[in-house]
Amino acid sequence: AQGYRVEKAADGEQALELLRRGEMDLVVTDVEMPRLDGFGLVRRLRGLPQPLASLPVLILSSRDSEADRIAGLEAGADRYLPKGGFSEATLLEAVHDLIGPA
Repeated sequence: AQGYRVEKAADGEQALELLRRGEMDLVVTDVEMPRLDGFGLVRRLRGLPQPLASLPVLILSSRDSEADRIAGLEAGADRYLPKGGFSEATLLEAVHDLIGPA
């Protein structure tokens, strides 16, 4: 609705396949996913060749403890937003900060 093109993946492994095939500007992921969780996805992404390794990553998760936030950032995420108290405006602000307007 805001002009961004979105590709969806069912899990972290499928997300990596999509990233290798297409040109993406940003990865938004949850932590809890089958086959490869969000932390693993970010770590594997950071190990890929450029420009994939430097894609901005935003984790949006129901896991909202400080330990989870630190784990996400240590894995290589650029932002970690908890779903608790989530608003579309907060997400759009974070996306805009990371990649600019659509």
